[in-house]
Amino acid sequence: MENHPAPAVEQTVPQKKTWLKPVIVLGVIGAIVLLWIFDETPVAASRTEVGACLKGDVDDAESVRNVECGTPEANFKVVGKQGGKSEGGLMISGGSECGEYPNADLYYYQGRRTTADGGVLLCLENLKNPGARLPAVGDCLPGDAFAAKKLETVDCAGAHFKVLAIEKESEVSTGTTCASVPATDMKLTWTSGVGGLIPREHVLCLDELK
Repeated sequence: MENHPAPAVEQTVPQKKTWLKPVIVLGVIGAIVLLWIFDETPVAASRTEVGACLKGDVDDAESVRNVECGTPEANFKVVGKQGGKSEGGLMISGGSECGEYPNADLYYYQGRRTTADGGVLLCLENLKNPGARLPAVGDCLPGDAFAAKKLETVDCAGAHFKVLAIEKESEVSTGTTCASVPATDMKLTWTSGVGGLIPREHVLCLDELK
């Protein structure tokens, strides 16, 4: 009988994935770099959505940065966003476009000076020093007209005035304010200088409850 040698068995030794650790390290470094860029790069208004928060000074565009809401650095919250704006147009309008957002205190603009070709307007709520808020229809105000100008709403059970309607500037200029609200006993002018050069006025049509 002819003896044949047993076939050699090749053993495979599991190889360590030496590339895994460098990839993880590179990923961590990349995340840190992205966070640094996000924090140190001036905000891009076109990529900033309603609900986002910002830090810095809106009068110094280079200082405005994205920041996490709820942090001590957060100065502003985006409550409205509109595209197709120009800086020249905003100087004329005084930022009145932000008047449709009740909590807007000022605005931040990015784009060109004269052409409305994609400039972005961000309407901002001032989280640190909010301005007086315009009451809503149905809200009630205390005291006499001077106290009511503080715009501090109270429970209607003990109030002196109730807001029946709010007229915008277009009605103010025609002199027909509150004409459509016959029950109006008093008119109260409320002025807002939202982020611009021209103050905007609203007239509150009030019902005197007492």
